[in-house]
Amino acid sequence: MTPAQRLQVEHSEKRQKINELLAADEITDEQRTELAALTGRMQQIEVELRAAIVAEADDEKRALETEPDAEMRERLELRGKASLAAYLQAALAGRAVNGAEAELQAAAGAGAGIPLELWDTAAPTEKRADAVTGAPGTVGVNLAPLLPAVFAPSIAPRLGIEMPRVESGSYATATLTTNLTAAAKSKGGAAEATAAAFTPTTVTPKRISARMAVAIEDVASVGVGNFESILRENLSLVLSDALDDAAINGDGQAPNLKGMLASLTDPDDPTAVADFDAFAATHAGGIDGLWASTLADVGIVVGPATYALSARTFQSAASYKGELSAAAYAMSATGGFWTNKRMPLPASDVQQAILYRKGRTGMRTAVCPHWNSISIDDIYSGSAAGQRFFTLHVLLGDVVVTQPDAYAQVAYKVA
Repeated sequence: MTPAQRLQVEHSEKRQKINELLAADEITDEQRTELAALTGRMQQIEVELRAAIVAEADDEKRALETEPDAEMRERLELRGKASLAAYLQAALAGRAVNGAEAELQAAAGAGAGIPLELWDTAAPTEKRADAVTGAPGTVGVNLAPLLPAVFAPSIAPRLGIEMPRVESGSYATATLTTNLTAAAKSKGGAAEATAAAFTPTTVTPKRISARMAVAIEDVASVGVGNFESILRENLSLVLSDALDDAAINGDGQAPNLKGMLASLTDPDDPTAVADFDAFAATHAGGIDGLWASTLADVGIVVGPATYALSARTFQSAASYKGELSAAAYAMSATGGFWTNKRMPLPASDVQQAILYRKGRTGMRTAVCPHWNSISIDDIYSGSAAGQRFFTLHVLLGDVVVTQPDAYAQVAYKVA
């Protein structure tokens, strides 16, 4: 049930109760107080309901805007056909890839490297729960697909961090930091000319690498299908985890790239453990009338310790019967409240969080450029021992917050 639907149900229940009270022949003082409270709540629901309907309409619009076009559908189909093992086997043989792998390479403009989009785990792949890889002729066992390691889901897209492709060279983006001026003038009055000021930010590529050693005996024993499972599932998730963690927590000190938290202003540490009012006040404090006009425009990503505290924090310390926890309130009334394992751990019982004002669509608020492909090297050093080492490198730039007012770093005292 959506927030708007919940409000509509509550609106109907309150209206029914008001009608019952008004239909009574005589109203007691207690009922008169209840009627006043119900009337006040009805007025509040009207405001919240309008905001929820507008927010859901914006969400539907954004969903329609992100519907893939014909070119993107073709790219997604190529991702589903391409095999990471084929790229690595081609590198071992010292030849270029062909088939779907070559088509995806050309479509992504990745040169001789592996297209970065192949590492998108949302790419369509044919998987069935009952699928079993047929055993090689020399092995007397059927091996089910290997279970992948589990990583936290990506946090960067929820924070509006875009990842544009860079062909070569460094990457620069400029933000208009001084506006032109406009004002009412009297007859014959001259308008003063004001020069707009731009602040350019230039980032250079920084490398994130992953290394994997595969013994040729293992490849033969488990079969090529499971060899692909090892590479595609585990190695891609390891790289994705490192990229996402760097985009959030990178301190900008070489060789690390600068992440989101390093780009925001560190707030003063709170002195009291967060209660219900503190959680509600943090969301409400994000409304600025520019990037966020309602609670539905304010989302916050917190650490697991903060979310656990919010889930057991209620309005009344004595009893929570019939009440919402701070976490449940935030999910029903705001633009989002969620947790991610990559958020920094509490320091001195204070955990940092990121507030994202997402009330304006079609504007780039943060960017993390990438150089579009993953290169492979060092495939020969273990040849004497029957091993193949794959060292994969991806190049990323610092996270650049292009619209600082859209974000804020906030903190919660959790103990």
